[in-house]
Amino acid sequence: MLQEYDAVAERHLDLDRVFGTYRHLVEIPSLLRALGPVEGLSVLDAGCGTGDHTRLVGRLGAARALGVDSSPAMIEVARRNERSDPAGAEFAVHDIADMPVLGSFDAVLALAVLHYAEDAAALRRMCERAHANLAGGGQLLAYVANPELPVGPVQFNGLVVDRSEDPADGDPYRLTFPTVPPTTVPARYWSRRSIERALRAAGFSTVTWEPLEGIPGGVRSPINLLLSAEKG
Repeated sequence: MLQEYDAVAERHLDLDRVFGTYRHLVEIPSLLRALGPVEGLSVLDAGCGTGDHTRLVGRLGAARALGVDSSPAMIEVARRNERSDPAGAEFAVHDIADMPVLGSFDAVLALAVLHYAEDAAALRRMCERAHANLAGGGQLLAYVANPELPVGPVQFNGLVVDRSEDPADGDPYRLTFPTVPPTTVPARYWSRRSIERALRAAGFSTVTWEPLEGIPGGVRSPINLLLSAEKG
C-alpha cells in the first residue's frame, strides 16, 4: 500500500481541490470541537499524510506538533510545506502499528487510519501504540470509515468507496481517490463494536462517538465518523 500512497502524495493538490470544502466545513470544526483548546498541548498526528492537521495544531499554539506516516513521500511533502510556511510542526517516518514511544502526548490524532488495519491484531496494535504515546488522561481522536455506508460503489466528493453487501469485520474493500490518474488503495471494514473492543483492549477507559458539525443537508451517511477515547 506504500506505493499507492506515495502516488497519492505526488498528486496531493488534486485531493486538496476535491476534499478541501468538506474538510473545512465538517472535519476540521468537528475535530477541533472535540479536541478543545490546543494552545500548550503536545499532539501526535499518527498517519499524518501530507501534514495538514499537524501543521494546523502547530499554528493554533500546540507546544509540540509531531506528525508521523509510513509513507516517506507523504512525509517529504509535509516537510516541504513546513519549510516553505513554518507552522511549528515536525515530521518523521513511522507506521502507527509499530511506532515507538515518541513522547507523552496530551492528544493523539489518527485521522482516516484505523480502516487500513489488515486484521484484528493489526487494529489492536494501532490502538495500543496510540495508547502508549498518551499521557494519563490523554485523548485519542480518530476519524474512522463509517461502517453504515451504502453498498458500493458510492461516490463522496469524488472519492469512490466500493464495498460488498453485508461485510464482515476485516473484509477488504477499495477506496479510489480522484487523482489524475485515479489511485486505488485497499481498506478493511470494521464495525463500531470491533473498533470499541480494540480500543478497550488497548487500555482506553472510555470511547465516545462525537457529533459532526456542518454536515451538508441531505447527507445522511458521512464517509467518516469521529470517535474520542480517553486513557485512564
